[in-house]
Amino acid sequence: MDNATNALSSLDGLASAARVEGVLFDIDDTLVDLNSAAIQGFHLLTAEDFENIPLVARERIARDYADDGAGAYERYMSGELTFLGQRVERIKRAYALAELDAPPAESMGEWCDAYERAVRSMWAPFPDVHRCLDELDAMGIPYGAVSNNVESYQRGKLSASGLERISVLVGSDTAGAPKPDPRPFHAGCLLLGTSIGATLYVGDNPVNDVQGAREAGLLGILLNRAPDHKNGSGNCIENLASLPLLITGNAGLLRPRTPE
Repeated sequence: MDNATNALSSLDGLASAARVEGVLFDIDDTLVDLNSAAIQGFHLLTAEDFENIPLVARERIARDYADDGAGAYERYMSGELTFLGQRVERIKRAYALAELDAPPAESMGEWCDAYERAVRSMWAPFPDVHRCLDELDAMGIPYGAVSNNVESYQRGKLSASGLERISVLVGSDTAGAPKPDPRPFHAGCLLLGTSIGATLYVGDNPVNDVQGAREAGLLGILLNRAPDHKNGSGNCIENLASLPLLITGNAGLLRPRTPE
């Protein structure tokens, strides 16, 4: 079976009469390849300091940094850290993994500024994104994005990635809470002008994206681009090329979870 057929066969609630009226996407590592940009930017900024670190170890540390092995971004989302603070925590962990002293506190801001400039130049959409959006346009299905980051920052990311066509955007700041809180999802539906139960949310995080969307009353599906990504959801596609096939004819996908 192809990816779309596999996804359809794994989705529960296929008897649902819900029709897909609109689609909301996560941004980072769903539409924009943030992970690759983060790894490349990290290698660029640590090239001199890590020159004596074996290449295998350097790659492992870069991936840990990109995947936020420090767990700092969630602390930023909870208000415990600033955006700069979460990045500093990730840098400190990376240097500790390399058994090196981290850049001194007074130069952390400069390091982060240089890293930000580097990754901004590397932001790009995944190859399947524009084709998926083209097909949604052809089907007359509106779409937008709901992200766990500041709206203005994410709008700049979409613009830098050539995704200005996504005009509907909800950030955690404008929604008043980050995913998996229902407010960002509901705000996205309101901006799209679609009913909550007939709006599909697509993201790469099983908890914040799929579980959060379903508990908010939306349809939810996991985009699992990484072959080694472990998740507890069978509601999964491997790329966005599969998405229009799933909603051709506006067939129902997944019965949204009824709030208790």
